[in-house]
Amino acid sequence: MQWFTPVQLPPPFLSLTPHSHVVFLGSCFAEHIGEHLAHALPEGQVETNPFGPLYNPASLLRATQLLLSEEEPDWTREAFETAEGTWRHWRFSTRYEAPTREALCRLLSATWQRAHQTLLRADALCLTLSTTQAWLLHDGPQDWPVANCHKQPARLFRKTALDLDGQLAAWTDCLQGLRSRLPALRVLFTLSPYRYLSDGLHANAVAKATLLLLMDQLQQRFPGLVAYFPAFEIVTDELRDYRFYAPDMLHPSDTATDYVWERFRTWAFSPDLRDFAAEREALLRAEAHRPLHPDSEAHRRFLEQLERRRQAFDKRWGEEFGIRN
Repeated sequence: MQWFTPVQLPPPFLSLTPHSHVVFLGSCFAEHIGEHLAHALPEGQVETNPFGPLYNPASLLRATQLLLSEEEPDWTREAFETAEGTWRHWRFSTRYEAPTREALCRLLSATWQRAHQTLLRADALCLTLSTTQAWLLHDGPQDWPVANCHKQPARLFRKTALDLDGQLAAWTDCLQGLRSRLPALRVLFTLSPYRYLSDGLHANAVAKATLLLLMDQLQQRFPGLVAYFPAFEIVTDELRDYRFYAPDMLHPSDTATDYVWERFRTWAFSPDLRDFAAEREALLRAEAHRPLHPDSEAHRRFLEQLERRRQAFDKRWGEEFGIRN
């Protein structure tokens, strides 16, 4: 007897290898999956949320456009000073802060350079949408969505629900440009299972439905370029129980996230990457081992065996994938 309805995964779309580069943009859920993949691939080949967590499709769109830009943006234009005297940026989350405008721009420049170069080499751009609710900053003749309100005064913003038609047109233009600029890149959309209860369950359902329609329309317009991975359906239908949510009953639990990751890995990994990731994870665990008696003969033998395993790993996968202390 089967006690749950398994979610059918889409046809093969990605086949990630040890050479693959991947960029993740989106909600905290994207960060969790991106962190898992960063442990499976060599260091520096996965870029996760260089702007910090992003939730609405307009903010995600702008982040994608900034990373695709041929010239580095002028970060001074949207930087601002907080009441505490530190500097932040409307396109980035609260994790980016500096004592001066110049220091902040240097930090953002280094972040953009790294993420931009990863995207130019990327096999996949993974985008996790979460809500249609956006906060628009009153700035000149036109309001525009910020990545984060940074706990600034509410009078600076207005809250709005982004409409399907406007986002569909904007994302269509973006994906056309992306396909022209990076023809080998594949775009994978997912929907965050996070539940927004501040506006009520009905509003949360409407927002999720709008985002599903947006992603479905983009997939139909760009076959071969765009796909959808059913992370949302796996959590809300296949798992379908509050025990798979964190104590706040809003975020998916670590167990749920790990389960989605296992489904994603089965779907997206080539056989080579499955072997590579398993060997790399075992080596990383061994390197993280902290002995009770570091001067003992047993630990000396352990280190010798670990070095032989490193050498065997390098020999099989090539020097560029070797793990170094």
